[in-house]
Formats: sequence, C-alpha cells, structure tokens
Amino acid sequence: MPIYNYEAINSAGKTIKNSFEAKSREDVLKKLKDENLFLVSIKELAGNEIKNPFSFKKISTMDIALFCRQLFTLLNAGIPLADGLDIASKQMTNKSMRKIVAEISGDVQKGFPFSEAMKKQGVFPDLLVHMVAAGEISGTIDIVMSRMAVNYEKDYKIQGKVKGAMVYPILVAVVAMVAVLFIMTSVLPKFVEMFEGSGVDLPGITKALIAVSKTIRQYWFLMLGGLAGLIYGIIVFTRTTAGRNLFDMLKLRIPLLKVLTIKIISARFTRMMSSLLSSGIPLIQAIEYVAAVVDNEIIKDKIIKAREEISKGADLTDAIRRMGVFEPMVINMMKIGEESGNLDEILDNTASLYDEEVENTIQSLTTLVEPLMIVFVAGIVGFIVIAMVSPMFDMAQTMSG
Repeated sequence: MPIYNYEAINSAGKTIKNSFEAKSREDVLKKLKDENLFLVSIKELAGNEIKNPFSFKKISTMDIALFCRQLFTLLNAGIPLADGLDIASKQMTNKSMRKIVAEISGDVQKGFPFSEAMKKQGVFPDLLVHMVAAGEISGTIDIVMSRMAVNYEKDYKIQGKVKGAMVYPILVAVVAMVAVLFIMTSVLPKFVEMFEGSGVDLPGITKALIAVSKTIRQYWFLMLGGLAGLIYGIIVFTRTTAGRNLFDMLKLRIPLLKVLTIKIISARFTRMMSSLLSSGIPLIQAIEYVAAVVDNEIIKDKIIKAREEISKGADLTDAIRRMGVFEPMVINMMKIGEESGNLDEILDNTASLYDEEVENTIQSLTTLVEPLMIVFVAGIVGFIVIAMVSPMFDMAQTMSG
C-alpha cells in the first residue's frame, strides 16, 4: 500500500506532521476526521521515494545493532532524539546506513514520529519499528534501543558462529573439487596413454573414470555453465515461498540441522518475547511480532496458530506446547514465568541459557563435521587412485608372464 505524508492541525491548534499507510487518499482523510484533525496538506509518496530493502540500501544485523547501541548511548546522556540521530548518522561507517539515519534525523526534525521515519526507509525490521513505536508511547525510547541493541548483537554473534562453522566444510569441499578436477584432466590422461599402449583389458571402474575424464575435458564449458545455472536456480528457488518452505522443512528434518535450528529459534523466541513484554507490548501482539522474526516459515505458521488459540482464551504454555517445536525447558520456564508473574524476566534468563546451548551445539557439530569431511575427501581420492593403479598390476603380471 502507498504511504501518505500529511500535515494537520489538532483541536489545540498544534501542527502535526505524520505519515500513514493506506489504500487510498480517502482512507487517510477518514482517519484524520476520526481523530478530529484538520487537514492542511497531503502527499502520496511515489514508488521511487519508498526505500526498497533489496535496493542499494542494504544494512546488516550488525549495522542495526550499532545504530541501536549508539542511539541509546546518546539518549542516555541526555541528548535530544533529533540531535542524537544527527550525531549517530555521522558516526556510521556504512555509507548506506549513514544516509538512512541522516534522512531519519531530517524527518524527525520536521515533526515526523521516529517510528514512522524508520518505517518510511523500508530497511528496518518490523519488530524494531514496533518496539520504537511502543517506546514513543511510553517515553522509553532509550530503554527500547538498549534492549534491541542487545538482541541484535546476540543475533549477529549467533549468525557469525553459524557462518564460521560452515567455512571449514565448504573450504574442504572446494579444495577436494579442485584436486579431483586436476587429477581427472591433467594426471589421468597420461595414465590413459600408458594403458592403451599396453593392451591390457581395463577394469570397469577405470573405464568409467576415463569416460568421465574425457567428458570433463571435452565439455567443461557446458558443465561449468550448468553448475552456474544450477547454483543460480537454487538461489532463486530459495527466495520463493515454495523454496523457503522446502528448505525450512529440511532444517527440521535433517537430524543435525534440526537440533541447531530448534536451539537458535528457542533463543530468538524467548529473547524477543522478553523484550516485547518488558516494553509493555500486549502478549497477543508480542507473539505476532515474534512470529515474523523466527526465520522459519514452518515454525512461523505454528506460532501464528498458537496466537489464534491464545486469543480465544487458551493458556500460553499449553498453546506453545501443542506446537510440538520447543524443548521441555522452554515450556517449563514459560510455565514458571506465568505462575510467578515474571514471564519477561524468566524468558530473558531462558534466552541466555539457549545462547550458550547454541554455541555448544555449533562447537559439537564442527568437531563432528571435520573428520567426516576428511573421510569424504579420502574416499573420493582413494577411489580414483584404485581405479588408476589396479590396471598397473595387470600390466605387471602381463609383462612378467
């Protein structure tokens, strides 16, 4: 839906500048009428004025964490929001982020609410925008920014550990592929000449290896193009709804990935719920916001169903248990939090526990993957060596006979 910037005057004669997402201009006018506001001007933002998160303005989790942390520090020091945003924009090392924060600062100075100025940029997570909106109502934007800084810093830390754990197997796989291609295209042809000159009947595995070698040398450009097309196709597929659902389902079916995925989602779910509840967000609304950040479509759908049950009167713990996703630890801690009235604090402690669990799980998986990759590479190289050496024994027996 388009976004409309408007300027209006309230019953006290104060000028109000804001933005509103609506289907049409008439919806904006109706909203202003319901709020007893007198319209001064209204403007629909053109498509090229709305910031696209997939355009050149791309920001990382760490960029968001740094933004939240810097703004909290400035606000906590007593600096006004608009001035704090202006100072923060000049501290940004990411050029795109610097421009984004500068534009937000400009909008806030013009009278736009901070949350609306962030939303207009189109690059910030909805969760952060909603949290800032709640902070504006309660007058606790500094506390909100502190909590969100911690959340995004921990998310970034987890992302870094997961990516770091993937480096070794990917590196080994690439090295193995390069080594195999070198053997198949440079070393094996020399052995083929020797085999053909000996007149020895070659074993089946050797004939198959020679056929593969000839195919690679003759059609390497087609194979390279096919590989590039396959990778591109997978990337495009993962960005579709069906692709995301498939890969998210695989994460919950493959044993090793399932353990890590559940722990990461448990940490994120409990941490975000704690932040939202402690900021005064109602439970039903908090669950809705959390569903959008779990990063798994299968579990997201389950959380939305749990939210519907709770909205109809179901108990929070029972609804979450029926999801069949979280470990007993999460369920039990949630139950304790409900009974004690300290749900946000209990969930925060649970999130810290699962942050450690994620680190331990990643370390265990890395320790397990390393020997498996070595065995995998050794198996491939061993197969090639056997296929190349076995005819040489036949040649030796023929010559000795």
